[in-house]
Amino acid sequence: MEPLINGHNMLIKRTPLILSVIVLLPVTILAWFAIQHQSNQQLLLQHQFSNLIELRLQSIDRQLQEHFQALQRRLLPDAQQLQQQNPSYPAEALRKYTKSSPWLSQIFVLGADAERIFPPQAKPLNKQEQAFVRDSGTLLSSPQLFTQQRPELEAGSPIEPQLSQRDSNSSSRLKLYSAPLPQASNSEADLALATETGPHGWLAWYADTGLQHIFWWQDPEGQILGFVLNGARLLSDLLNRLPEGDANDLAKAEIRLINNRDEVIYSWGQYQPAEQASPLKIRALSHPIGSWRLAYFSPRLQTTGTDWLGVASWLLLLTAGLGTLAFLLYRAHIRELRLAEQRVNFVNQVSHELKTPLTNVRLYAEMLEQELPEPEEEPLVRRYLSVITSESQRLSRLIDNVLSFSRLRRDALKVTLQSGQIDHCIDQVIENFAPALRDRELQVSFQAEAADTRLFDCQALEQILNNLISNSEKYAASGKKIDIHSWQDAANSYIRIRDYGPGIQPEQSEKIFSPFYRISNKLTDGVSGTGIGLGLARDLARAHGGDLVLEKRSEKEPGASFVLQIATPASDDNQDQ
Repeated sequence: MEPLINGHNMLIKRTPLILSVIVLLPVTILAWFAIQHQSNQQLLLQHQFSNLIELRLQSIDRQLQEHFQALQRRLLPDAQQLQQQNPSYPAEALRKYTKSSPWLSQIFVLGADAERIFPPQAKPLNKQEQAFVRDSGTLLSSPQLFTQQRPELEAGSPIEPQLSQRDSNSSSRLKLYSAPLPQASNSEADLALATETGPHGWLAWYADTGLQHIFWWQDPEGQILGFVLNGARLLSDLLNRLPEGDANDLAKAEIRLINNRDEVIYSWGQYQPAEQASPLKIRALSHPIGSWRLAYFSPRLQTTGTDWLGVASWLLLLTAGLGTLAFLLYRAHIRELRLAEQRVNFVNQVSHELKTPLTNVRLYAEMLEQELPEPEEEPLVRRYLSVITSESQRLSRLIDNVLSFSRLRRDALKVTLQSGQIDHCIDQVIENFAPALRDRELQVSFQAEAADTRLFDCQALEQILNNLISNSEKYAASGKKIDIHSWQDAANSYIRIRDYGPGIQPEQSEKIFSPFYRISNKLTDGVSGTGIGLGLARDLARAHGGDLVLEKRSEKEPGASFVLQIATPASDDNQDQ
């Protein structure tokens, strides 16, 4: 009992540490979660604020895109009409259309062979056409730009230049890119128009005159008709679509429209940021004004500070409650430990006290049985002595199991190896069980094939066999037979014990080795037993370097079969360990 007492004392000494862990660990975790929750709340507010700004800028971007959509719906039918005239694209008709349109500054036509059709190459040009040809030579000599190259482009996505080179006829540095206009309308009319008119798109380029925007269309003959927008009119139309400068919903914010030269084209809102203030968010506009951007200025979101006093008060209350609960639970646990210790001490003391007189009873009964005359003369007395011997052996086995189980709980279960024969040890166990087996009308068939002298613990083996045969005697007497077979190999000895009783279900093959577990059915109910025999037998087998298992058998084969394996190294006749 000394290890158990030492363990109990160690547990009592560690009481402060246990109480600290029980209380401080959950409190620390909850404090961490409170801090994380507060931080996440602030991040969530900032994220929502940023999303609101983004949605506002997206709305403005869509309003500007609606202007290009409207221009596209106007220019596509006009382009078809110019192409259908006879001949197609007459110079006078193109000049007249350019002059009458408030949105355009120039028109050009490229043939299917990439030659310039208009402005004409062999005829005189007006000043406006001459300036256009001079500034846009690279553009007109690059028909590959007029293709729908990026149908997946989304609003607000940055558009990289597709061409960057110097015009051989001008010192202007051109940056050209082309992409279709994002569909801002899903009406059937718009979709039908985009489907029937053929390839078209928007192109933006830079020259000495600044950023220019071109709407182009490819006719069925493969010719390109381009509409160059009037920059001043375009800017005016775009600004007219922006919100009013005194919008009430921007009382604490300002939005700026910035062009490709970082110039503020337009701003609105009542907030006045500092001169070097940085915008909270910048959004690039959609093609074809992707080089322009919107900048949103406002005071940064002021999040409320954490109420650390409230959090600390709540954690202190929680700590006090958990501390009280932990202390009460610990006191109850200590009482249970002490009560369990007293019960174990009582059982061990009683078992030790019973073992000595019981051994004497069995010894004197066996001696008296040997002193009796022949069985024919005193059959009744011999029978009584046989019952006394059998029952004392049964009680001795029970006491051995209790003591071994107690040692097992204290990790003090050990084996002592001695030289001997496995078959001889089995014969002794069968002889001890002979009276009980006779009363139950059970016959034992022993196939002995383990006669080599080996090193093993005969006492441990006897206790294992006692539990296995006792189990068959109690629950398998209906089978009328027990088969025992022993054999050996170089390092181990094996024993199979099979009965022909009701057997054990496969799902219970491991449960039967659990302490205090007993199978409950009509055949076993009412049979006395402690429920520790099979589990103790397996523990003894494993302490002996082996194992005890229940063999799997088919449903047609009756009974249960246990196979015992123990490590039994070879031994000389005089070797003793």
